[in-house]
Formats: sequence, C-alpha cells, structure tokens
Amino acid sequence: MGVTDRQTSSMVEAVQRWRIAFRRGAPALDLGPPEIARVWEEGLTAAGIPVVMSAAAAPRPRLAFAAPLPPGRAAEHDLADVVLGERWPLPRLRAALAAALPAGFEVVDLYDVWLGAPSITAALNAMSQRATVAGATSIELAAAAGELLAAGRLERNRAKGTERRVTYDLRPLILELEVVGTPSGAPGSGDLAIVRMTLRTSSDGPSGRPDEVILALAEALGRELQLVELVRERLWTAEEVPTLAR
Repeated sequence: MGVTDRQTSSMVEAVQRWRIAFRRGAPALDLGPPEIARVWEEGLTAAGIPVVMSAAAAPRPRLAFAAPLPPGRAAEHDLADVVLGERWPLPRLRAALAAALPAGFEVVDLYDVWLGAPSITAALNAMSQRATVAGATSIELAAAAGELLAAGRLERNRAKGTERRVTYDLRPLILELEVVGTPSGAPGSGDLAIVRMTLRTSSDGPSGRPDEVILALAEALGRELQLVELVRERLWTAEEVPTLAR
C-alpha cells in the first residue's frame, strides 16, 4: 500500500462502533497484548470487515482492548471496541468475526456503542476474577474473606517504579469477595479453594489487583497462600453495572 492509499484509508469516516465481548483460551493462551492485537488486526482485514484506520503516520485499525491480557491468562468475557466505516448489522458482523478471529478466541456478545461514548479503557469500571488458591481450606478462606470485608481499611503498599513504594487502601477497591468451594475433581482438593472477586479498576485512579487480595487473605490467616490459577471472568463498565459506579 502506497502513501496515498494509506492516507485515503485513514480518512474514511467512522459511522459505527461495536463493542465485542470475547473469551480467550487454548491455543491462544501464550499470546501477549502485542500478539493479540496483531492477530486480531490480521483476522479483521482478512474477513473484509471495514475497520476505520487511524490517522497516524503509520495507520493502524481502530481496534482497542479494554485491558491488557497477560500471557497464560484465560478470559471469559473480555471487551474490545472496533470502529467501522460502514454500518453492519449484528448477524453479519457476528458471522464475519466467527470466521476472522484466530483459534482460541470466541465472540460472547456484541454491543452497538455510540460513537461519542467514552473509550473502552475509560469506561472500564471493574474486573471479576476467579482464583484457585492453595494453602487453606475453603472454610478457612471464607472466614478470612469475611474479615477483609468487615475491615474499615486495608492498608497495602506496592512498588511504583523501581525505587518507590506507595501506600493505599485496598478495601474500597473490593466490590465483591466470596469463596465458592473447591475445584471439582481436583486431586487433594482439601487445601484448594476457589475465590471469586470483583475489583474496582480505573484508567486514572487506583485499581484493585487480585494478587494483593490473595496477600491480604494470607495475612489474615497468618500463612502463605499460593495462587494456582487466575481466570478473568468478566470486565464491567459502569453502563453495564450501575451499582459499580458508586
């Protein structure tokens, strides 16, 4: 594609914005954020979906993911926005995406989003995570979770950069925290438990991190806990869950 062609493609008017809810599993678990963006862009192009290009010197498809998905992390309801230069009905886009997305990705739902709405990163309000934890029974962890939820403040400190640590209150970042039993069929599952949590997240403020919640649970129990597996169950926007906007 020559310079003139790139300039023309980047000037196509945006007429529609779709929000894609998707899941990620094997064999795509080893992909990091740059690789995920690349395979999605290639798939959208190959499927002929009329994605608007950015106006940058090196134009890229206007495709944005709500939050980076680290390698190895399964996701059940992540979010991405794509901007189109033509209006496409939902059935047509769903069929095209089913053929376009690489192995390991699957469309869960599609939402026709107002073009003028905040970006998906700005709209992101909370994340639900499901953690498999070793080192305590579900009964012990449930008691520790109750202690955390009853606390007026959970002071934590984390590294910020290479030379500085910051102190913050974890408690208002925990919107939900519950222990939902043990992994089914897991050998020796007496010391394994599944912890579900919904944590507030923000693009311009403090965000809750699941590893910090596990550390707080360990401190409440007075012993070490091991995070065996972490699955990102769902990303939430304030529009989807108004109660999380408080």
